[in-house]
Amino acid sequence: MKSDVRRSHAPFKQLLYVEWILLGMAALATLSSMALFPDQRVAWVEISLILGIAVMGLHLPQRWLPKLSYTVIELGSLLILTLYTGQSSTVTPLLPLLGMVIVIRSCQMLQGGWRVAVVVIVFTLHGMVVFARGDIPVPPLIVQKLGTPPTDWQINAIKTNLIIFFGLVLVFVLLLVNALLSVYRSQQDLAIAHAQLRAYAVKVENQATLQERNRIAREIHDSLGHSLTAQTILLENALLFLPPQAHRARDYLTTATESAYRALRDVSKSVSALRTDPLQDAPLNQAIPTLIREICQPANIVPDYQVELPDALPEDVCLALFRIVQEALTNTVKHSQAQLVQVRLLTKSHRLHLQVLDNGKGFDPSKNTTGFGLRGMRERATALEGTCQIWSAPGAGCRISVILPLPTALVHLA
Repeated sequence: MKSDVRRSHAPFKQLLYVEWILLGMAALATLSSMALFPDQRVAWVEISLILGIAVMGLHLPQRWLPKLSYTVIELGSLLILTLYTGQSSTVTPLLPLLGMVIVIRSCQMLQGGWRVAVVVIVFTLHGMVVFARGDIPVPPLIVQKLGTPPTDWQINAIKTNLIIFFGLVLVFVLLLVNALLSVYRSQQDLAIAHAQLRAYAVKVENQATLQERNRIAREIHDSLGHSLTAQTILLENALLFLPPQAHRARDYLTTATESAYRALRDVSKSVSALRTDPLQDAPLNQAIPTLIREICQPANIVPDYQVELPDALPEDVCLALFRIVQEALTNTVKHSQAQLVQVRLLTKSHRLHLQVLDNGKGFDPSKNTTGFGLRGMRERATALEGTCQIWSAPGAGCRISVILPLPTALVHLA
């Protein structure tokens, strides 16, 4: 699993936009201070730190140690900014904005008390800067109303109000981002639960279908099969007791006996087809190549195949892939007049990719609206939340592409 992810999902993308807005405000405040106070030193350090923090926001770590290192680097940058700027007038608007950006990111990476710890550190750094300054800008209108410059206790009261106000802003940001993330994660959990429920419903449906097939097989075997067996026995006994001169009756009875035997064999085949596992308990990596050879060799079609799959695929996925390959190859043998067929069944990017390609005469897919085989392949892929696409044209062969999501348990193992 990668340690970093791109912040491309809501609400992380929206939070990234909010961070950029705050960083843009910080950059504008710094540039404005440089323009208003040209005698102060150029604040390239502040601009560099703003750009650095902006770039860091493109990726957020997901593992614990990178998260801690990431947060320490951000708080260290804030401390460097505090120590470097000293008495610069850019400190007052710059630190609160950068602090809010760091708090927003800590809410996305850290849990519980660690978020509160980041808020306390940012709040403390801001308080240190505010009280370390000898004075703060006081609007001229307030000075006119006071009549005299503000006293020390008035300055300290203003500083205290600024610190408390910033603390309340940090708490508001913390609660707001936590609420937004909580709603988002609830939606994600709901989507996961919905996907699991849908997968479970498909599994139950497949299980019910299998049970119904077995029930029908038992009914055929226990009712019609037994009846036909009894009929053949009765007919054989009748043949044994016929008088030698009853030639016509013997012919009819012989024909009826043969017909009963044929019906009994057909019933046995139907029962066997309903109950038999097409994979014969063999892993898909072995069953697919065997299937390809059994279908292609009698038709003199040259097979080119590559099968590389995990060993622990679920039974429904294995059966779906087997049946899709079987149907695709059967259609190739029956209709395409191909000399070469290529089969690729691989795992890529947490997905199962199946491609069956032949060099046959092709067909127009838009005119093939009654093909149960093609429809069955699409239905099997859709039932597993996958896709099945078919490309063909007269004289251009046919390509069938199936993509199925890898089961969650195997994704974590990968």
